[in-house]
Amino acid sequence: MIRHRGWIGFCLCATLWLCAVPPVIPAEATVVHRFEPDREAPEAGMLQGSTWVGGGADWNVWLKQLDDEERLNFIERTTGHPIDPFAHRPDQVPAYHTFLLVLENNGGGMLSFNPQSCWLRTNRNKVLLPQGLADLSFNYRVTGRQLPVAYETIQDALFERAVSIGPGERAAGLLVYDRVAPKTKRWSLGLRMTLPDGELAAFNAPYRRTDLKKKN
Repeated sequence: MIRHRGWIGFCLCATLWLCAVPPVIPAEATVVHRFEPDREAPEAGMLQGSTWVGGGADWNVWLKQLDDEERLNFIERTTGHPIDPFAHRPDQVPAYHTFLLVLENNGGGMLSFNPQSCWLRTNRNKVLLPQGLADLSFNYRVTGRQLPVAYETIQDALFERAVSIGPGERAAGLLVYDRVAPKTKRWSLGLRMTLPDGELAAFNAPYRRTDLKKKN
């Protein structure tokens, strides 16, 4: 009888404990919005496939948004090292937007470009500047860690510092930005550069979320 009453008491306690535990509700999956060139934007230029193209008599520019695989492929082709410090774990959402920028100088002087004059402005008036190894190093130090030495091998794949492009030359590199806020619907990537004749040139590449309805 004692063992029986003890079993009943145990079952009652277990039942009460289970009732007190809140049900496990699966976490809502984070929506990762994708963006595409906005052909309907007022400042939209010329597209070749998914690549924005522009330029003038003595310069040309190409700008293409890359996914994670394309970013890694470019880094490996450029540096010989299959290392991507901007990659995310499978259980995380992508943390960056990446663009491949190619600049060509067809003039007689030097073409100057500073990536810090290359801003990404969203429809929520948020302005982002490109991230580089210096930014990653700072983020590591904040958490008490050091940037892995291997990451330094991909420096040549990034547009991180100001560059001068000689006559008849091209320069290609990645522009990497922090991912925009989830409610962002549109953004425009703006470039500024100094042409061989000393004049300033501007180039804008508008993008929009792929789930937005298009105008008729």
